[in-house]
Amino acid sequence: MANYSNLLNREIMDELRAHLIFSGLSEDEIRTFFDFAQPELIELDPGQKISIDAGHRRKMGIVLSGDAKVYTIDYDGNKTIINTIRGHGTIGTMQFMMEHYNMLFEIVADTESEIMTMDPDVLLISDERVAMIQHKILVNVMASQRQLFITLSEHLVCLSQKNIRDKIMRFLKICSEYERSYEFNIRFSREELAEYLAVDRASLSRSLSALKRDGIIDYKKSHFKILTTQHFKF
Repeated sequence: MANYSNLLNREIMDELRAHLIFSGLSEDEIRTFFDFAQPELIELDPGQKISIDAGHRRKMGIVLSGDAKVYTIDYDGNKTIINTIRGHGTIGTMQFMMEHYNMLFEIVADTESEIMTMDPDVLLISDERVAMIQHKILVNVMASQRQLFITLSEHLVCLSQKNIRDKIMRFLKICSEYERSYEFNIRFSREELAEYLAVDRASLSRSLSALKRDGIIDYKKSHFKILTTQHFKF
């Protein structure tokens, strides 16, 4: 883990300015804020993971590059995937700020990833030197939280369906609406999708096969195509 100077000494300022959290900030404003907030940089190799324990639960993570998945872990060690974060996404802005004392988080890199972390309290500490910058970032954080609430709500809607088939259909409908297309790639492997929908993998595979046999969908690995639009109009 490296400190914020590694961010400023490298040629990634354009990436920072393109990120939602720093949208609308100049290079000088970002440098001033980093000098105040002193964020840390985490570099992960594919498959490498970090745990968000009690001491870091309120950290706000920002993916600068690469892809990462966020899992929750219960007391028995069971993991549940809650989101896939692509480059320029924000990991758990609200989860960590809300302090889930009964839950741990784990971040696993799909590809080589760079994640910046900082304490969200730096956005709330009154300081005349960075007050206007804090205001701009807080507005951006609110936009990030809105997307997070949408993501969590979509997950709950999928989980609330009565059977596996309906869970799959609801999930694919959400994916279809996001892509504005009846053909798309999902962000989960089969095992991850089973975890996301809270079903066992064998049951998921049987339900997917039945949907394919019934002519409702077609798929190959993570690529799906909706064959009947009765349930997928947008």
